[in-house]
Amino acid sequence: MASGRAARLRLGTACLLGAVLVLAGCQTAQNWPPVREGTGPPAPIIVLRSSILHSVLAEHGELAGTFAGRMTYLVAPSGQGQGQALAGLAGTVKNTYIYKSYAAFAADVAAGRLPSSVHAVLYDIEKWPATPLGEQRSPQFYMRRFSALARAHGLLPVLAPARDLALVPGGSCAKRGSENLSEAYLRCGLAGADQGAAALVVQSQAEEFNVTAFRHFVAAVARQARAGNPRIAVLAQLATAPLGQPASVPQLVSAARSVHQLVDGFSLTARNVDTETTAGLLWAFSRLGKQ
Repeated sequence: MASGRAARLRLGTACLLGAVLVLAGCQTAQNWPPVREGTGPPAPIIVLRSSILHSVLAEHGELAGTFAGRMTYLVAPSGQGQGQALAGLAGTVKNTYIYKSYAAFAADVAAGRLPSSVHAVLYDIEKWPATPLGEQRSPQFYMRRFSALARAHGLLPVLAPARDLALVPGGSCAKRGSENLSEAYLRCGLAGADQGAAALVVQSQAEEFNVTAFRHFVAAVARQARAGNPRIAVLAQLATAPLGQPASVPQLVSAARSVHQLVDGFSLTARNVDTETTAGLLWAFSRLGKQ
């Protein structure tokens, strides 16, 4: 049975559609928390979409206090506010705009559209329509430009290059023969591309069900990133449903624990329906060192 703070975090008696917890079916207060006390790894830095955290705190308000001593990058699309409900979040909060295009970031800077409340910008460069083909083909070049522009305007640059950039036709560094995407990412040096970045998000979530592969990739990326920029914060990315496959809280915690001594924190990608999974993982993170 849960006790103390955990007992006061109520899930309610109704089944929550889309939630992925340890036990199947309807979750009640007796089933909270979804992982045993002391299972959480270190998470001194967390990157999380502000709208997801808003939903989590609406159900589990006491989790806001567990962010004390942590730096949280609250991510929102450019032009969108972070919401008054998150104003009381404990710890250090870095309001962060996410950009999928350097060109869009440069346009916002030139037009003076970034409010003073924004402290950081995240460059999510991937093989998708949101990132212009020219940027996809020359990711190192545009990551350096992104960081330089951010620094010039007093913003912390966070880079999140995807592994699938190695699949871009005509790209500066393409996947070879039998290479997998992780191998191509490392050979291309995407993690060590920029000495000016404040943080690097390792898009490792596709490997999180295979803890050995997850740890191997994150470790190699961390070494590469720090070789080029010793001060960079390396963040392993977790997802509540990588490639559309739902992950349980214990699966996420297992992946996180496998790399927590290698990274400075975690980035969490969560679907809107995965509020309870996100809450469970945040609770696990809050138990760091209390074993």
